[in-house]
Amino acid sequence: MQHFPGAIPPVRDLVLIGGGHANVQVLKRFGMRPEAGVRPTLISAGFGTPYSGMLPGCIAGTYTSSDIHINLSNLCRFAGARFVQAEVVGLDLEERRVTLAGRPSIAYDVLSLNVGAQPIAPNSGAIAVKPISEFLPKWEAVRARLERHPGNLTIVGAGAGGAELALAAAARLTASQVTLIGPELLPGQSASVQRRFSSMLARCDVTYIMDSVRAVGGDVLELSSGRTITAGEVLWVTGVEAPGWIRDSQLATDSLGFVRVGKTLASVSHTNVFAAGDIAHLEGQERPKSGVFAVRAGPILSQNVRAQLIGAPLKSYKAQRHHLALIGDGRGSALATRSGWSIEGAFWWRLKRWIDEKFINNFNDLPEMVKVKYELPEPLANDLPSDDMRCGGCGAKIAAEPLRRVLARLPIVQDPSVLMGIGDDAAQLVTASGTSLMTIDGFRAMMDDPYVFGRIATHHSLNDIFAMGASPRAVMSLVTVPLMSERLMEEDLYQLMRGVVDVLTDHGAALIGGHSAEGAELSLGLSVYADAPDVVLSKAGAREGDMLVLSKPLGTGLALASAMGGAAPAQLMSTIISSMDQSSAQAAATFINHRANALTDITGFGLVGHLSEMMRASGKNATIELGCVPAFDRVEELYVQHQSSLQTANEGAFRDYELKGSLSFSDPKVRLLADPQTSGGLLGAVPAERAQACVDELLETGHGASIIGKVSGTVSIIK
Repeated sequence: MQHFPGAIPPVRDLVLIGGGHANVQVLKRFGMRPEAGVRPTLISAGFGTPYSGMLPGCIAGTYTSSDIHINLSNLCRFAGARFVQAEVVGLDLEERRVTLAGRPSIAYDVLSLNVGAQPIAPNSGAIAVKPISEFLPKWEAVRARLERHPGNLTIVGAGAGGAELALAAAARLTASQVTLIGPELLPGQSASVQRRFSSMLARCDVTYIMDSVRAVGGDVLELSSGRTITAGEVLWVTGVEAPGWIRDSQLATDSLGFVRVGKTLASVSHTNVFAAGDIAHLEGQERPKSGVFAVRAGPILSQNVRAQLIGAPLKSYKAQRHHLALIGDGRGSALATRSGWSIEGAFWWRLKRWIDEKFINNFNDLPEMVKVKYELPEPLANDLPSDDMRCGGCGAKIAAEPLRRVLARLPIVQDPSVLMGIGDDAAQLVTASGTSLMTIDGFRAMMDDPYVFGRIATHHSLNDIFAMGASPRAVMSLVTVPLMSERLMEEDLYQLMRGVVDVLTDHGAALIGGHSAEGAELSLGLSVYADAPDVVLSKAGAREGDMLVLSKPLGTGLALASAMGGAAPAQLMSTIISSMDQSSAQAAATFINHRANALTDITGFGLVGHLSEMMRASGKNATIELGCVPAFDRVEELYVQHQSSLQTANEGAFRDYELKGSLSFSDPKVRLLADPQTSGGLLGAVPAERAQACVDELLETGHGASIIGKVSGTVSIIK
């Protein structure tokens, strides 16, 4: 998944915590000029990071939420960096490890912190504006309430951030009253700038109260002057401090927990830890908490983390004392201020938009990734695989037809102890104590986070056992780890196997052995053993009139292929990883509870391929109702540029089906039926009278389930 410059194995780990305005520049610069032997890793709670300068425009309706977010997963792909979606809860500076919530810690050699600050808000109904990604969904709920029932919106904090937010909200919520509260308007600005801005607020129907909030109770604010006001909805944009895990670390910090750094942006107490942006306290260069300083620090941070890794001299960062501030009014004009002067007009709003959009596009509109070019004579080139970039996960499986041809050529030994063998989800063997189930599955990594890959591969491998109506008991593993320094190989092997063991533990299964080796890519195979239940489900039991129920949406193969090309939407990646990391144990129990006659899991051959296997085994036909097939939101739009390596081969299964109505095999919704699924859903043939109850129970347990068709007299796909 990662590209190592000059094929030199990684020997050092650069870990960046937070996708702030400085760390994204580190990633971009490593993408443009990789450092041989260095493996960058970004840890972020989300797949996207918002650009704070565009938040007011989003509140005013100029931008959508997706417009103001940098896609961190795609940026990491460009940078040759691992992306780890996780919440940081601590630092072990002595062992050089980052402690994460709900998963193993991650080792680092050099650490870069760019996580921003968090508001010091009262325990009340006030909504903190930071972190912005958490604020935006809450804002949408506030906006919806005030648009239905106009009222009061109060913003606490009259600095530049709060003031611009008030103007943006007033422009959007024209029927509601917007109030701004703070002891000083635009603190640090000249009196003339403050007067001009006060007039701007009045012109835009924003009421300014020069006071501070002492207490909040419901929608009532008690001010320091003793006055109380009915605030309505309250947004909190004042008073920030460092996250608790920074304050609790052994890093040297100021009184609010911000990391004290010197001229090189390195911690004054730990020279291999760097910090920039709001989280940093610049010793001798104290500045307000503003995104502009994180942006300006980015180039020096990039140079210095690289220099620290390779033993080169570090450069000094000089924070500017004055900068151009642009405050939009949400209506097409902006106030420009610098060094005590100010000017207002539409030109400054256009300039602000140009600056902001240029910054974010610099990280979302990335140069095309270099594709592998093969130079072969034409007779040989004609037989090359069609894809320059081959998928991981189930998209890396051998296609169904070559696999069938190979199996047909093999001298299969018949053994009376094998009750079910090749062709079903798991083999059923007669043993001295009864019967047992065995299966094997695995693939090369489809993502750069070995822990999450281990979890997903394990869920995927257990699905064959769940599809037979059984519970796993024991597992053996086969692992390939790419060549790196011994320390890094050990770390990746641990992360991968910890993901495996965590999932097995949740299901009461034991890891009982395995084998490991070096190889070109990270890969994992798992052999799973289970005791057979009294009634073993198979693909062969579907009955005429059964309804076909699918427990998860389709689209993982297409999304993963798009991610490899650096074009997967951030929200989509978050959604599909959550789906792939979801166990099918409860879904299998639900199918059994509702008397499913046949069951299988949807994996590499796609829905049409695995449904065809079920129908052939059952001697039946099936009709798919295309409009009822669940899919991840807007995933089919990705077919314009990308598809899984296995897509074309899987579409061969369409010859078993007749398209009815105006459907075409080129329709993205139809093509999605052949998309290979990694850790996909279960497909069950359920008696018609139980099918809706089965779906309802699946939905209640968090599955994206639907009735997608029925076992019928014909094989067809209908709208």
